[in-house]
Amino acid sequence: MKVKSMRIPEDIDQAIEYVSKVEKIEKTQSLRKLARVGFEYYVAKTYREGKITLREASNLLKLPLSETIDLLSEMGAKGNIRANDVLASLNIFTPLDK
Repeated sequence: MKVKSMRIPEDIDQAIEYVSKVEKIEKTQSLRKLARVGFEYYVAKTYREGKITLREASNLLKLPLSETIDLLSEMGAKGNIRANDVLASLNIFTPLDK
């Protein structure tokens, strides 16, 4: 694990302390937890916007695909495949001229 030094705004420090008290964990664990949740939100948002694929999200989060799907679903991120994408993929598999 790497050590990073950073300045933390007062409101974020209060959030860290709040999570620490509620979860009964050390402040460093609280900060790690909040950082992870923030990153998960960022990845879910990026996926929802169609900027990354499900596999890319899974790789970024270092989770199996099934767990990534569950996490994205819990966060309200639905699949980012559009109807046009499905129709385009179907056209690829249509038989050629008879």
